[in-house]
Amino acid sequence: MLTRGRWWSRSGAGSQTILDGEIGRLVVSGLAPDTRYEITVIVAGLPLGAHRLRTAPRADDPRPVRIAVSADCDPSPEFANDVIDAVIAAEPEIVISIGDFPYTDNGPPAQTVAEYRARHVELRTHPPVRALLEAAGLYAIYDDHEVRNDWDGTTRINQPERYAAAVQVWDEFFPQRAPAGEIRYRRWRWGAHLECFLLDCRRFRSANAAPDNADKTMLGADQHRWLIDGITGSTATFKLVLTSVPLDFGTGDDHWASFRTERDAMFAALLGVPGVVFVSGDQHFFAANRHAFGIREMQIGPLARGLGIPGAPAPGVVFRAVRYNVGLIEIAGDQLTLIGLGERGEQFYRETLSAADLTPRTTA
Repeated sequence: MLTRGRWWSRSGAGSQTILDGEIGRLVVSGLAPDTRYEITVIVAGLPLGAHRLRTAPRADDPRPVRIAVSADCDPSPEFANDVIDAVIAAEPEIVISIGDFPYTDNGPPAQTVAEYRARHVELRTHPPVRALLEAAGLYAIYDDHEVRNDWDGTTRINQPERYAAAVQVWDEFFPQRAPAGEIRYRRWRWGAHLECFLLDCRRFRSANAAPDNADKTMLGADQHRWLIDGITGSTATFKLVLTSVPLDFGTGDDHWASFRTERDAMFAALLGVPGVVFVSGDQHFFAANRHAFGIREMQIGPLARGLGIPGAPAPGVVFRAVRYNVGLIEIAGDQLTLIGLGERGEQFYRETLSAADLTPRTTA
């Protein structure tokens, strides 16, 4: 069933905020769970197009679900491909973007609020991206290119005005219903079988080049504790951890391989918790990986950007493919399927795992 509606700034229907005459934010309440809505926003008598979204099923609803996870989207013509069309055709209930949406540091790099806004507008008005945003609800977190390449804790100190401009604009385009300052990591249920944990792998991190020891962090102490407490206390069949950078087997010094002490502590804290799976991006090629204790990871992207060059094969690499892609996750009961989706809608990778298969163990 598709429910259609039009919202104005009326008491009881929603609230509207206009920022500098450029960005509108509409908050709608009173929606029913597990319902498909078609929303038309009208400005000066002109409709901006029909936006479709689906609200979350109740936390006790055991029905099957399908979601999409994407990363790395640049509207430049040289990266044009058909993956977004394939995503829309797959009809995911939600799309989760885990970084580099948009690339604000293409030359000349954005430095000011106006320049960062222009990059976000450029991406959102790109016809394929606009079609995707109109087709499904979007959850998102930044990685590095929304601020500048490979940014870390030193960026906030050495380039405070640029950092402030970048995150102000991010919050304008990706507002939260209840803003919490610099807290942008979040969790949400999607039915009985899925709980998502969307990490902020940039805001709280130490310098990428710092020595790897107990003081070096990617998440910060509060977020790390929030993640472990959330996963270990979750009643969902599957706990999906979304990290903008991969757990291992990547290139560069800004992913989890440079933060092994914290990563290994996270792995150890998840021992015995059923149904844990990670999805990552950043490296611009698809991979399925197996880590310590049997922890599984699907690495996805790019949606539209230059293809990456994988490093040397490692024992934990189950599968790799250098191609444009998006990740799909399908859940039905005790079964979770990881899918690599290609430009023509082909499922070039498909692996089905049970909650028991996704339980970290010392015998793995």
